[in-house]
Amino acid sequence: MTGSHPRLALAAALLVLTACGRPEEEFHLLPRVAAGQYAVVAAAEKAPEGLSFVQPPAMRSLLLDHEERPVVLTTASSPWRWRGRIPEGGRLSLGVQTFPIGWKTIRALRATVAVLGGDTREIVEVAETTESVEPRWLDLEVDLSRFAGSEVTLEMSATLDGLPEVHRHSNVVAWGPALLTAAPAAAERAAEAPPNVLFLVVDTLRADHLTPYGYTRHDTSPEIRRRLADAGAVVETAYSQAPWTMPSVISFLTGRPPGELVGSDLAAFGIPDDVRTLAERMGELGYHTGGFVANPTLHTGAGFGRGFRTWFAPPADIQWLQRHADDVNRHAVPWLRAFQRRPFFLYVHYIDPHDPYENPDMVNGRAFFMPGYTGPVAGGWIHGIYNGRLEIPEPARDIPYIEALYDGEIRYVDRHIGALLAAIDPEVLKNTLIVLTSDHGEELYDHGGWKHGQTLYDEQIHVPLIVRWDGHIRPGTRLAGTVRLLDLAPTLVAAAGGKADPAWAGVNLLPALTGTGELPRRPAFSEGLSGGPLRASAVLDGRKLVLFNREEPFVPGDGLQEHLWKVDLGRLRRAELYDLATDPGERSDLAATDAPGVNRLAPVIHGQVARELPGLWIFREGGEGGRLAGSLTFERPPAGWRPYFTEPGDRIELSGTRLRFDLAGAAGGKGVRVEGDVGRILAVEAALDGRPLPAGGVRLGAGAAYTGGAVPPAALRAARWPVTGAETAAGLRLWSFDGSGAVERRTSPNAETEQRLRNLGYIQ
Repeated sequence: MTGSHPRLALAAALLVLTACGRPEEEFHLLPRVAAGQYAVVAAAEKAPEGLSFVQPPAMRSLLLDHEERPVVLTTASSPWRWRGRIPEGGRLSLGVQTFPIGWKTIRALRATVAVLGGDTREIVEVAETTESVEPRWLDLEVDLSRFAGSEVTLEMSATLDGLPEVHRHSNVVAWGPALLTAAPAAAERAAEAPPNVLFLVVDTLRADHLTPYGYTRHDTSPEIRRRLADAGAVVETAYSQAPWTMPSVISFLTGRPPGELVGSDLAAFGIPDDVRTLAERMGELGYHTGGFVANPTLHTGAGFGRGFRTWFAPPADIQWLQRHADDVNRHAVPWLRAFQRRPFFLYVHYIDPHDPYENPDMVNGRAFFMPGYTGPVAGGWIHGIYNGRLEIPEPARDIPYIEALYDGEIRYVDRHIGALLAAIDPEVLKNTLIVLTSDHGEELYDHGGWKHGQTLYDEQIHVPLIVRWDGHIRPGTRLAGTVRLLDLAPTLVAAAGGKADPAWAGVNLLPALTGTGELPRRPAFSEGLSGGPLRASAVLDGRKLVLFNREEPFVPGDGLQEHLWKVDLGRLRRAELYDLATDPGERSDLAATDAPGVNRLAPVIHGQVARELPGLWIFREGGEGGRLAGSLTFERPPAGWRPYFTEPGDRIELSGTRLRFDLAGAAGGKGVRVEGDVGRILAVEAALDGRPLPAGGVRLGAGAAYTGGAVPPAALRAARWPVTGAETAAGLRLWSFDGSGAVERRTSPNAETEQRLRNLGYIQ
């Protein structure tokens, strides 16, 4: 780490701004040092008003125990002081450590806080650590309320036993955070200040296994129900934009569909540099930002830590999947206790109940909810079952046990969510907006598979969304209608007083949550983005369409992909349509009997996919009967072509500059995506069952009729997918997306991302 770390520079600049106007009775060390608001005095001199040091301090960012903090560095040979008046409810929060390399010689670190007044010196706190192998931040919280109203000097010091004499006067003690705060004032509460924001994500949590969503088999979530659902709003149908972590988190941290920001290489997945994250926006609005994540795929090199002044993320080690919510709270709770009296944005991402389904609450290695199980299945089996290397001996006995293991994971993380929420002072809670959701769900053999990432059935993308904001959201609210996780960034920024970004695909949910407006009627689009042929879904008004590009050429790259591809071919159809109101388990596919229902939702999928995949689209629209055949002649040979939701009987052939097609009618439409720069289209031929299409049967771009002759590329471009799904006559649409102003995607592989995905078993 170096002193010019960008996160430290951002923190220093923003903290100086947010420190302005704070009562003189409070202090925050980092912004004061950043602004030069301190004195340098001899050790024997009386401490002046404010901050003082024996020698000038330094600033930097320090990574320790996988948690990166902005810190102020002082010497171990002399204390630093602050003189002022202790405020009502005064609380001193300190974090202290030294450089990890120093523990090669250091035997102990001891931090001391003393209060000096008149001729008295009272030591009010002493904390010590001797952990040298894996040193952790030493966090202290000192209640100074009994000194309220008194003008005193606070003296903070740290001794390092075993520190070499040559470093005795070096800045080797790191303080962060270090701040004195007052109890929230009633006047401040009445001023309707923007809320603190606590954003909780429980990895791999499906909605239908939570008590607030009607789950009764096991009492999985008493704390979530009591502290959040009963006190706030339960959003009944919220959807993740992808069935696995990286693209889903990219989406809800940016307010954008993930397919617009990433390419096809999983190793390149991340947040593009020119897309502002939710944390960056909250920081710009004056919030102290902290991010504490337990999923190893969410690392800083992929952009997930951008905007967080304090950031904790695990290393690229599969063993960290066996760390649990208590480990996350060990980092998050001290941060929350320190910063909760300032405007804060805290993002906590728990890994439970992600597999392995194991946690400390298990009874003799058995599920908390089924301790009497006698079969061989264990929580560590799940990935082996998923990749086909392990078989379930007795499904009737073992699958319910696996569900009990999963439910026990939820119960475990629920308890620690309760502990985190209990760390918020009651007065602070009154103006804290709390959001709880998940990045995706988990399949428990609902549709013949396991885990997540492969399908778009509800068990993988219907996630919980519970929002509490006292005084704004009526307790016990149930919000019906379709909501997307990409709506969260606009919602939280609006609550913080920020402005909407036209680039967002999401909308502000606050009017609907607070009862001051209607929920916007928007479809929820989701896509697989886990490699292999395209799969996408759309949900609106309780109806759901899932499309799977079965005919797209695909050669599995490893044994895992080969197994998953075989499973998917055996259970997924080209088009599936469900009425979620009457069939929440998605058992009765209506696609074959409800073509209008397919056609209503298909444009949602086509419109988003066409924005994400480059090329010229040759699309058969309207009419489920007959065969549409013809050809296109290009100015230059295409680089290739891809079928788009075609069927086994369809025929497509490319020879030089001419592409021939013969497509049967099908609900939802189908076609071909042509890749590469083909220049102009020189000629178009199209006939339905051997008869040339009538005038207007071939349309270009946004809808102009083809009248013959060459077609320049500009005539094909449009900003929106032009097919509405209401077309009744069979026709041919030639279209390409006008991507002007689009974000430059992340397409370059990141070695660390690849290693993390490989270590976790998602690529081989």
